[in-house]
Amino acid sequence: MRNSALTVTAVCMILLFVVAVTFGQTAEGDEFARPSGSRALTASAVYPGLGQLLNGSETKAAVIGAVEAFLLTRLLLEDRWTRNSYRNYAETGTAAWYNEYAEHYDRRQTLIWWVAIVALYSLTDAYVDAHLAGFDGPLPGYLDAVSIAPGQSGDELRLALSIRF
Repeated sequence: MRNSALTVTAVCMILLFVVAVTFGQTAEGDEFARPSGSRALTASAVYPGLGQLLNGSETKAAVIGAVEAFLLTRLLLEDRWTRNSYRNYAETGTAAWYNEYAEHYDRRQTLIWWVAIVALYSLTDAYVDAHLAGFDGPLPGYLDAVSIAPGQSGDELRLALSIRF
């Protein structure tokens, strides 16, 4: 049982690596074309971390993919242990089996919340990253400079914007 969970996790990580190598390569000198927000959101929903990978964030994709794969694998194991403990309790009526069932049930419920939170973060991050693509690029031609610096007293912040007419 434990080996099959590790196998599932390993297969997920290998698939993520293959996808990263496949989609992460661009022709030399080409800009990496970022997808639309809906495409990144859909890709992230289909496979954990794929939306981040399409946005060009390979490290973030690997971390999110690994975390989601771990949580999903752990959730599947807890679900199996919960059902087995309940079946044993129903057959024997022993309080020890009920205590084990209650423990696994609580862990399973917690893992469901964590999987939902990480998946929601992954979807939101992929969508926002796709929309903010190129935001940190060079300033438009009519802007000479933008600077932010602390004020003289240290309690203020100064913003300077130079525009050419």
